[in-house]
Amino acid sequence: MYQHYQITETGVAEKNRADETNWLVLNEATPAELAEIITQYNLPDDIFQAGDQAEEVTRYETLSDTNLTNAQVLVLIDLSAENEERIEQRLQPITIIKSDELLIFHLCKGSNFTERLIQKYEQKLSSVARVIGFSIYAMATHFIVELEHKKEIIDQLDRSARVTTKNTELFRLADTQRDMVYLDHTLTDQRDTLKKLWQDAKFIEELASPLLLQDIRLRHRYAEKLVVIYRDLIETIGGLFNDMMDNHLNHLMKYLDSATLIVSVPALIAGIWGMNVGSLPGRSTTGAFWLVLLGALMLTISAAIYLARKDYTKM
Repeated sequence: MYQHYQITETGVAEKNRADETNWLVLNEATPAELAEIITQYNLPDDIFQAGDQAEEVTRYETLSDTNLTNAQVLVLIDLSAENEERIEQRLQPITIIKSDELLIFHLCKGSNFTERLIQKYEQKLSSVARVIGFSIYAMATHFIVELEHKKEIIDQLDRSARVTTKNTELFRLADTQRDMVYLDHTLTDQRDTLKKLWQDAKFIEELASPLLLQDIRLRHRYAEKLVVIYRDLIETIGGLFNDMMDNHLNHLMKYLDSATLIVSVPALIAGIWGMNVGSLPGRSTTGAFWLVLLGALMLTISAAIYLARKDYTKM
């Protein structure tokens, strides 16, 4: 599916005819439609390959031997707002082909990135460079929003780690760790690509907005810092869960060992008096059984009181 837009000095307007536009958005395009675009502009055959994979490598490079003037490709990763989906489905590569006469966006299936971008920054999208600039700014904002949501989950896990070691919380911790790994590697990869973009003097000149450039850089630095902090926090919480489980296990073993010692007292006495040999006291006395039972009970209670009061922290 194609969407055609016209970028002017006053903003962006959607058009119906391709010859009236300078911004082409490929949203849920079929393989046949992508092949048509590749043939029409003589683009590399694999330029849209892996366009729906979260593991796509971001890049910024010049395209040669195309039918577009001064063509360059910029591949970045956006993060959708669908919190119920797995992180692999939410990380959506965006392939941007910019040239002197045409801007092409290739989006993942189901992405509404351009609609959200135009709705929020419609009048500010007054040039190709500013469309790309605000796109990068919007992507950084999406990552920051997600990381702030992750902070809420981390705080909940921190509270849970102090009182419980239930499997549900451990599974939640593992899912959060997994998400943070993806976010960390994506932002690191994106940082290197954007560094190359900022070194393009022509793009910076066309952007013509030092303030926007500064805001984009600050947003990405902020997102990268959040990732580092939150990954460290998750590791700390994971260690707390392990320590809590070890502590619970130590308490359980203490009770089991104490119970074993308590039970062994009457078992020892019963074992001695149960020997089939002569000379045992009370062997021929009618009340000896009750005396032995009472003695065993008193020794058992004494052992239980001693173990209950014993301070195991002192050697």
